[in-house]
This record gives sequence, structure tokens and C-alpha cells, in this order.
Amino acid sequence: MSARLVYDRFYRHEELGEFLRELAAEFPGLLSVESIGRSFQGRELWLATVTNTATAPHSEKPALWLEANIHAIELTGSHAALHLVQRLVTGYGHDERVTRVLDTRCFYVLARLNPDGAEHVMRPGAAYVRSSVRPYPRLDQQDGLVEGDIDGDGRVLTMRVPDPNGAWVAHPDEPRLLVLRDPEDGGGAGPCYRLLREGTIEGYDGALVPIAPDLFGLDLNRNYPMEWRPEGDQTGAGPYPTSEPEIAAEVAAITERRNITAFVAYHTHGGLYLRPYSAHADDTMPTADLRTYAKIGRTATELTGYPVLAVFHDFLYHPKQVETGASDDWAYDHLGVFAWTVEFWSPKRQAGVADDKPIDWFREHPVADDLAIMRWNDEALGTEGFVDWYPVEHPQLGSVELGGFGVLQPWSNPPFTMLEAEIAPHADMMIHHLLISPLLRQRSVEVTTVGPGVWKVRMVVENAGWLPTKVTEKAVERKAVRAIEAEIAVPDGAVLVGGDRRIELGQLSGRSSKTTPMDAFSGTLDPTSDRAKVEWIVQAAEGTTVSITVRHDRAGVVRADVVLSACLT
Repeated sequence: MSARLVYDRFYRHEELGEFLRELAAEFPGLLSVESIGRSFQGRELWLATVTNTATAPHSEKPALWLEANIHAIELTGSHAALHLVQRLVTGYGHDERVTRVLDTRCFYVLARLNPDGAEHVMRPGAAYVRSSVRPYPRLDQQDGLVEGDIDGDGRVLTMRVPDPNGAWVAHPDEPRLLVLRDPEDGGGAGPCYRLLREGTIEGYDGALVPIAPDLFGLDLNRNYPMEWRPEGDQTGAGPYPTSEPEIAAEVAAITERRNITAFVAYHTHGGLYLRPYSAHADDTMPTADLRTYAKIGRTATELTGYPVLAVFHDFLYHPKQVETGASDDWAYDHLGVFAWTVEFWSPKRQAGVADDKPIDWFREHPVADDLAIMRWNDEALGTEGFVDWYPVEHPQLGSVELGGFGVLQPWSNPPFTMLEAEIAPHADMMIHHLLISPLLRQRSVEVTTVGPGVWKVRMVVENAGWLPTKVTEKAVERKAVRAIEAEIAVPDGAVLVGGDRRIELGQLSGRSSKTTPMDAFSGTLDPTSDRAKVEWIVQAAEGTTVSITVRHDRAGVVRADVVLSACLT
């Protein structure tokens, strides 16, 4: 076995592509790799298609789309995506659930949506970049503090600058930890500090230290078509929806694959499953979709330990502002598929700190939480975590100290010793999410004699999946899903004398709407709304073969060659 994922580093983009190609060469019937476009700097966007091609082509199976690493430093997502691909191809034939899902369904895995940003942050001494490395909205660097590695050690840390008017002082019991000065403190609480990111000051006047606007100000996860807003309303969204080549390529690839039933975006951090909407309350969502989200979310928590939050209610960056143009909102609202954002890794949770309101925690939290995180750091990470303050001569500010947690690890991504354990359970969740998708299946086919040389052909199909064929109510609202179509093909010499050649059969229910048999009024009622029947009358000689195809974009395809014979019932 040639390609095996390692957990002692994050893959550079060239190595990521090579890993996928090696796996595809080893498992050609299960995995193919193609480029769906190029990034701003010209890097390929590699899409892995994982399914058993011997049972049906990928386009005729229900599918799950998974994207990762849209934000530059969120490299755990890429590794988790690669872990899933490896788990699928190596587990086929050995793991019953893996075998079943690849025989009947398909995964589309875009393991690195933003290769330029990932390459940038993996360079030693690289400054933080949110997403793309395309300069926006300005083309040149503005004056102010610009992040950078001032001491050449390959890290960008925090600067602790002595300042009698600084807001921070050392904790009396943990001097590495800085805490806010008492509101009444007039300067007698000890040395005071100002905190800044490591870097230099463009246009420094010897007195003021403003923060320079980001040169790379794009956030690719604000560039999707769903309620996109311009720069004046929301920073980083780009000049127009899908203006960025990475997003344009993904949106095109997804909309071309009408068999997609679920969408998942891998991010960090927080240890959470997030669901839409980002800008609307839950009461704006169809009730059936909301209930199904809750059911799927409970399984996500059971399998991964991650709680589920609704972005609008529990994950707003500002209490009076919302974010729009995000990928999961677009996938749910425009395409009508269940969509999630997975935020891997929570150092707070590792330290035993409650984080049921993760964004609120960053606004304000007790010092006891910080002390708990420092204890966890010392026990679990040692020198690989918090960097103790050390003196450096800054070219403009003079004597400062550098230290604190790095941005890349262990705050935004787990340390490598914890990486595999953190991401592994989510492969099970992705398999589960695809196994609950709708699945069209032949229930029966019958031929009866109507008269000499005249036959009635009847086929019954059913949805064997848990979700309905439409997947969501939102898909019906948006007219994003088509009805099931049944089509009969008769050979030369045969004539279709009853029924249209192509017939629409509507949508079929799944089991997701079932409640409880204890409900005497509705729970025990189980109509055959998951089943559809189609009939044709054909005039032909006995022994003639007609072909039937029943298809649904999201539930798959059923094919049958039917011999016209009185013996077939």
C-alpha cells in the first residue's frame, strides 16, 4: 500500500495532490481525482470522487459534497478530508457501512478549496491571512502595524510592550498570563503592558501605533451568492458574488452535480457543528427541515461529541450584526440540501472550560478559564504550546517581549499528537449523513396479458432512504428539485399504446418524518407515500424486451429490462 496519511505535519498543496493521485492509482475503481479549476495564483483545485464505479456511475448516485480549508490557517479541515477519503477506499470490502455507502452513494471531496492561503500560512514566519492572498480591497500595503516575524525564529507571536498606560498587567499567581487592570487602577498595580501582534510599523511617526488594514482582506466564505453584500455592508465579501476563482469553480461544480443531497464545510476552531441560517432566526425555516436538522444534529453530537449550534442564535461575531454569503447558507437555501459547517478542535474544551457560547466567551470570560487553559497547556503541550515571554529589541519600539500562543497551533489547529484522534470520528458522521440520503429502489415489476399481443407493464419503485427524495422542504420552495421520471423504451416493431413514454411520479417520502407509535392519532399511520407506481400498455410479440428507466436527480436511477411474457408476474 503506497499512500498513507501521516499526522506529524500538514500537507503542502503539492503533497496533498500527490497523496490523492497515489490513492487513486491504488484504488482505481473507487477513487478518481480531477481539477475543477484553479486558484488566484494558479494552483489546481483537486476534487476527489469516491464511489464504487462497478455498481453505477457517480452521477447516478446520491452524493455528499465536502469542502475544506476555505480559510487559510484552518488546515485541520484538509487533513480530515484526506482522512475520510483514505478511510473510504481502504475500508471498502472490510467495513460493512463503508462498503454499503460506496456501492449505493458517492462522496465528492474538495480537500483544499483555498490552496494559496494554505501555502502562505505554512511558510515559516508567515503572517496571518484570513482567506485568499489576492490583495483586496486595496492593492498596496497601508500604514500601521503589519504582522511579521521580527526576530527570524519562524513564528509570529504576540508583542508585550511596556507602557504605563497599557491595559494589561501580569496575573499575580501566573506571571505568564496577562489580565486587565482594575478599572480604578491608577498605575500602581505593577508593570503595565500593551499587547500587539508581532510585526513592524509602516509609516511609523514615533508616537502612534495604528493597526494597518489587512492587505489580504478577502473572506472567501462571504463570496457565495446567498444574500451577498458589498464591502460597505460586509467587509471581505469581494466585488461581486463568486468573484473569486476558487468560489466560482466550486459553485459551478456543485450546481452541475444535481445528485448532491448534503453539503459539509470543514473549518476550525470551536469543536462544533454549525447549521444555517447565519442571518435569519429559526422560525424562518420550514418546520420539517428544522426538525430534521435537529435529528441529524443529535447523531452528530453522539458520534463526535461536538454540540450543534444555529449560527444566528448562538454564533454571531457581533451581537447586532450578521454574516451573509456563506457556503452552508447558500447550499441549504438555494440548493435545498442539508448543509453544515464543522468547526474542528477546541482548546477550551480540552482544558475543561465550558464553551456553549463560544463567541461570547471571546468577548468576556472569567480569569479562571485562562488559568485552566494554562494548566492544560503545561500538562498536555509543554513547550509546544504557550511560548513564555522573552526579550527582543524591536527596530522601532525598542525593548519588547514576544510570547503567547501561536495562531496556527495549538489554538486554531490541534497539536499533531492529537490530530488523528480529533478528526477520526467525523468520518463516521459523514458516512452516516450519506447513508440517510434518499435512495430509489425497484420494489416490483409485473407483466400481464391484456389481449393477444398486448401487455400491461407495471413497475413499483420505492424510496429506501431515510430522507425524502426532495431532501428538504426548502428545495421544493426554491424549485431546486425535479420530480421522479419514469421512461419506457420499446424496440422497433413494438408500439406503446397506453401511457406516455415519459411519466412524472412526483416525490417520495422517507422515514425522517416518522414520529412515535405512541401517538394514537398519527404516529401509527404509515401510508405508502414512499412508493410510486407506473404502468404502460405495449403491443408487441411475446418475448419482446422493453427497457424501463426510473430516475431522480437526488435519489438515483433504477433500470430494468422487462421481457413481455405471461410468465412474468
